Amino acid sequence: MTTSYKLEAIAKLKAEKKQMRQQEAIELKQQQEAEDKAHQENMSRIAKKMAIINGEQVVEEKPKKQVKKSQPKKTTAKKPAAKKRGRPKKSK
Repeated sequence: MTTSYKLEAIAKLKAEKKQMRQQEAIELKQQQEAEDKAHQENMSRIAKKMAIINGEQVVEEKPKKQVKKSQPKKTTAKKPAAKKRGRPKKSK
């Protein structure tokens, strides 16, 4: 016969495994969706290339560029040039 704490431990492990399987299924689904999306993008890229090769007109959709507001540049005080070191020049 098994004791109650062993039965509780087994039930707890089964519950944990069930949660792990559900989590793995969700992750697998997300991974497959990402792969399908990448595959569709790749196929559309190849289709555009084939259209260009066949001499067909290809309409390219250019994404709109977001305009960033430029911040004014801060001016810094210039440091004076460093004095030359070494021997002084000969005077005439």
